[in-house]
Amino acid sequence: MERLARIWLLVIQMVIGYEWLRGGLEKLETGGRFVQALPQTLARFAEKNPYPWMKAFLTGPATANAALFGNLVQWGEVLAGLGLIAGALYLLFLAGRLNGLLRRIAGILVAIALLGGMTMNAVFGLAAGHTSPSTYGINLVMFFSQLALLGFWVGVIVERLTLVRRTA
Repeated sequence: MERLARIWLLVIQMVIGYEWLRGGLEKLETGGRFVQALPQTLARFAEKNPYPWMKAFLTGPATANAALFGNLVQWGEVLAGLGLIAGALYLLFLAGRLNGLLRRIAGILVAIALLGGMTMNAVFGLAAGHTSPSTYGINLVMFFSQLALLGFWVGVIVERLTLVRRTA
């Protein structure tokens, strides 16, 4: 039963990873139009944003550094997607074949990808969630799904650390 639960968690992780990867690649495929249009997008998000501090962030530092933020978003989505997919495939097919150090490294890399995804969901949800119930909802679902997965991966990392300490 525990194995089946792990498999389903990893399937969910792969779906989230696919969504991040697809979103990032779509932005990259625009040939820079995503980054170029970001100041207008940020202005639209700020216009009726209910959070004064987010509105100030969108119209201030985010707009002033739109190229930087645009590149961070599109590459962050690609890297989060690849990290989540690779981590799930690793745990499904290779975990038993690799030593403890490689298992810990894999767990830490997936945790970083999950934290990156959660950060992007939180920021986008706060920046654009007011524009549509579905925008707010999907970012909330993805955020908490990644939070649950992060708990799972922290367990994997700690379990591996504990196993290494017992055998050392």
